[in-house]
Amino acid sequence: MTQPSLPLDHSGLGVLSARECFDRIARTPVGRIAFVSNGDPLILPVNHTLDGDAVVFRSNAGSKLLAADTGSSVAFEVDSFEPARRSGWSVVVRGVAETVEDEREIARLNDFGVEPWADGTDRAFWVRITTYGITGREIVHPS
Repeated sequence: MTQPSLPLDHSGLGVLSARECFDRIARTPVGRIAFVSNGDPLILPVNHTLDGDAVVFRSNAGSKLLAADTGSSVAFEVDSFEPARRSGWSVVVRGVAETVEDEREIARLNDFGVEPWADGTDRAFWVRITTYGITGREIVHPS
């Protein structure tokens, strides 16, 4: 997946465009949400989808939903690595989490087909991360 024409950052990593970042989020079924809960940083996996340029996922009552209810700044990350080839990439979204409360929006999001992988509890709530920053890097090996 290496793109030799990627511009490089100061450390020699390929810089992905915003569009390529969103495309990789859309193609990667599981990401990680990072937020602060009770003063401690947490990073939790979630299956997700995109709604425009916003990341959306289902949640149950708990720490992820609490972060969304307070409109907290969060980070969301997807990545892929191939250790044998020493290759990989990472995309990080910075944004504000909010619980979706509008019934029409909830019905529309329910039609996206995102079903939680962990089915031990009902994940009846939707969380939206409104993006205010996105970055992506890819390991590039010179030819």
